[in-house]
Amino acid sequence: MGNTMLYIITSLSVGGAQKALLNLASSNFSHDYAPVVIALVEVEGGVQQQFAAAGITVHVLGINRLAKLPWLLPRLFGLVRKIKPQVIHGWMHHGNLFATLAWWFAGCRPVLLWGMHHTPEKATLERAQHALVLKAGHWLSRFPHHIVYVSRRSMQRHAELGYAMQHAQVIANGIPLGNSREQAEHYASVRQELGIPANAQLIGSLTRYVPEKDIPNLLNAIRLYQDSGEDVHFLLAGEGMDAHNPALQPLLTALPDRAKVHLLGVRTDAQRLIAALDIATLSSQREAFPLFLAEAMALGVTCVATDVGDIAEFVADTGKIVPVADAVALASAWSNVLDQAPEQRECLGQQARQRVAARYSLNAVIQSYQQLLGTTPNTYSVSSA
Repeated sequence: MGNTMLYIITSLSVGGAQKALLNLASSNFSHDYAPVVIALVEVEGGVQQQFAAAGITVHVLGINRLAKLPWLLPRLFGLVRKIKPQVIHGWMHHGNLFATLAWWFAGCRPVLLWGMHHTPEKATLERAQHALVLKAGHWLSRFPHHIVYVSRRSMQRHAELGYAMQHAQVIANGIPLGNSREQAEHYASVRQELGIPANAQLIGSLTRYVPEKDIPNLLNAIRLYQDSGEDVHFLLAGEGMDAHNPALQPLLTALPDRAKVHLLGVRTDAQRLIAALDIATLSSQREAFPLFLAEAMALGVTCVATDVGDIAEFVADTGKIVPVADAVALASAWSNVLDQAPEQRECLGQQARQRVAARYSLNAVIQSYQQLLGTTPNTYSVSSA
């Protein structure tokens, strides 16, 4: 009988961590460890259908549904005992805590992995719920056999918070490499969908309207860019990035040319949208490993982003890095990239592809997981944790 890996994730909402899990679970790594997913929170929409389409079994506990709370832990423990996984892999902070509970009551001793997809900066600690989860994680961090961080910055911050580091290592999110023929098709079809000229320059950000993404800074940079008279369109997609978000209205009203800013909300065709961009951009105040930028690099799209997390390290000289909360610098970097000759931008794109292929490809991540698990004993006792 083959090995099974049980992934326990906070939710299957649309996000980078969820997409990274889908990439890994639907890759050739599933030949080594057949994936089963437990999602704690029940959400509408999200990416659950994409997991189902990939043939991955998903169980949703519904921790956010009051009627399901009394049965939450019995159902979790029942599922784990039925699945009998060789590995339990927590994914995100809440998922890690429940993965540890599942591991304790599994009835066997699978390998326990934690996956850290967040960098807890000061603002995170100011939120009571996050602070409590981080404190619980600090105490429980001695139990996992390995803790996998997606960035060095994330590992450093958790070390500063007292997390156990003896079994910590960095494995970045894995990125499938792009298809150039499909990219050319998407470049044209997205422009057609948005009703913009086929040769229009398009700057895009696949993000969320949350404080750490600093969307006001992004919109201020767009305002400054439009004030300079540049004829460029902007594509903004993700949770809260739609015309129904009242917080966006004053920022949009201040734009000289609102019609050239396309708000698409939550989308499930991220690869298609990214392939259509001339620049992929983020204005974040905090990040760990933003999958959006890595996916853009894999498609040869130049990145312009703020200097947070490990962004400067993985973008390196294939794009532009600007200070946090500096709309002038962000707008200037966009202009600098688009003012380059086409052959210069093509060269940057090729360098970005090569960098992802060498360091952040899905195959490289799979090899890292195989090495990690290949050096881990098959059975454990609680006292050995």
